[in-house]
Amino acid sequence: MADQEKSGTNEGRRRFLTAMAAGILGGGIKVGHGTSAVSAWTGLQANSILNQARAASEASTLKIVKVEPLIVRLRNPGGDPLSRNPSAEWNRAYMLCRIETAEGLVGWGEGTDFPKVASVATEIEQLKSGVIGQSAWDIEAIWTRLYRSRNSQHGSMVQGALACIDIALWDLVAQRLGVPLYKLLGGRVNDTIAIYTSYRWGPIPRTTEAWTKRTRELIGEGARAGKWDPFFDPEGMARQVSLKTLNEVAAMTRGIREGGPEFEICVEAHGKFNVGSAVRIAKTIEPYTPIFFEEPVPPEEPDAMAEVQRSTSIPIAAGERIKSRLELRPYLDQQAFRVFQPDAAHVGGITEYRKMAAMADTYYIPISPHNPNGPVCLAAQLHLSTATPNFLIFEEGRTDPLVAKEWFGQWEDNRAFFRVPESPGLGIKISEAAIRAQVVPMDQAVREGA
Repeated sequence: MADQEKSGTNEGRRRFLTAMAAGILGGGIKVGHGTSAVSAWTGLQANSILNQARAASEASTLKIVKVEPLIVRLRNPGGDPLSRNPSAEWNRAYMLCRIETAEGLVGWGEGTDFPKVASVATEIEQLKSGVIGQSAWDIEAIWTRLYRSRNSQHGSMVQGALACIDIALWDLVAQRLGVPLYKLLGGRVNDTIAIYTSYRWGPIPRTTEAWTKRTRELIGEGARAGKWDPFFDPEGMARQVSLKTLNEVAAMTRGIREGGPEFEICVEAHGKFNVGSAVRIAKTIEPYTPIFFEEPVPPEEPDAMAEVQRSTSIPIAAGERIKSRLELRPYLDQQAFRVFQPDAAHVGGITEYRKMAAMADTYYIPISPHNPNGPVCLAAQLHLSTATPNFLIFEEGRTDPLVAKEWFGQWEDNRAFFRVPESPGLGIKISEAAIRAQVVPMDQAVREGA
């Protein structure tokens, strides 16, 4: 009788642990077989969610049989979402990657070598021989081999191609497990993704009164934060800000603060200025407590950016042009900025992004993802932001609700936050036929001005 009770207790414990494991990985996922289905959690590979989950699908190798770069031109006759100009058709090219497995499962990725993407397509063609025949389960191994194979050529082209491939692999694995991607990245940390609106003030006079009025209108639309670049190109070649521009920026920033005492102000500079001008600008806008001042100086020199950061209480934000954790390290060591702005399409995808976000967190630096990309990278970064503890705020960028709804099946047009897609993988719902209908040849693959 005691043996029967002990056996029943052990059986109950197995069922409980199995249910717990399936719950962590998502409903319907089994780890192992029979009453020992949870054994993968206690084995030698218990540190890897992908290896744990892999035991549930031993018959599915996710062997990759096809890697295809596709350049798509997204069109929206409603206007460019970033310029907010309804008279100008939005017409931009994005670099996607389609990866197919032997089972017929398809994953999508996106990367860029801004502003042109044809070079990334060429690089994917060069790298794909190292991907075909591999298992999509082995994301880290594939990423590392591809990265090392290009040791003499690292740069935006290589990292953009890696991003395309890497994001597609994560999409495949999450689809195979039947869970939204963020569940493989540690699960939900943020219920919604706070955003700052982009350039929604529009072409209004550069006066305090005009910016106060428009800020109140934006708050009425639900916005809680917003970013714009108030600067014209510097005078001459010395990267010097003019006093006229400085005075206008002071008036506009004061107007935003008067219009919204709790509205978060994001000031963009696109790396236009020398150190002296950047310091003068920071001192001018500091009384209005921006949440960050983005790229006040060109990002190539961490020392220069660190000097600006030491001069002001405003957090300097940068990182969209940093392409790897190796490039990130000197900025962190020198405390050159206080908000990190990675872009999964630039850094080699989800695999490298996560490592860079963790590095930033060791310096207590929050993450504000750069988001000028297409819907595939948008989805990837929403999943990353959902699972990233040091996430701060997300860029609205060119996110168009009509395009997002077409790609994800549903989308909430909101000025304060985005929601992560909850379907398996990245959550892409658009048909492949609809994607292929927007494919363009390489000679049309220019992000801007085409």
